[in-house]
Amino acid sequence: MTEHTRRAVLGAGAGAVSLAGCLGLGAGASAEPDELDRTARPTLGSADASLRVVSFEDFSCPGCRTFHTSVLPTVVSRYVRTGAVEYYHADYPIPVDRWSYRVASAARAVFEAAGDEAYFTFAGEMYGWSGPYTLELIETAAESAAEAGAAARTAADGETYRDTLDADKELAEDWGIDTTPSVFVEEERVDAGELLEVLSDSV
Repeated sequence: MTEHTRRAVLGAGAGAVSLAGCLGLGAGASAEPDELDRTARPTLGSADASLRVVSFEDFSCPGCRTFHTSVLPTVVSRYVRTGAVEYYHADYPIPVDRWSYRVASAARAVFEAAGDEAYFTFAGEMYGWSGPYTLELIETAAESAAEAGAAARTAADGETYRDTLDADKELAEDWGIDTTPSVFVEEERVDAGELLEVLSDSV
């Protein structure tokens, strides 16, 4: 990756989406994107992309819901599918409520069963749901996304992936994150609602 693409990519635009995030606990350090292993987490796009975007989210966070439904689809269609951006998902279960760990565990079960595309299909169903989460909803969505309904329901009910999720949470706190969604373009943290403008100026 060139120095040009690893430069600070901060910016603001008139069309930014307003995102009300969720507050957690975090302090301190700078981001280290190279700590992330793309084989161990949900990822979209090419490893040869010129920019890497990392988003830390909580499935129960309203701001994350807005980011996933209003910003991410355009990021994927305009920048990920064209090879310009490699997009990483990371978990930061604050938790907002008891579903933070449960839905994230179910999503990781889908990822383990069927990979990246199935994960993001399932995540899109969860974020797009306007009512309360239930185990039945999780099972149905996971079955549709990956034929992994039973595994996802079991993972949600038992919070099977809690250790994995807590490892992401520790990484988030090492990066100085205290809210969700928290989005990084390379080493620079950017406002999630301004991501499209930042990418437009940087790709």
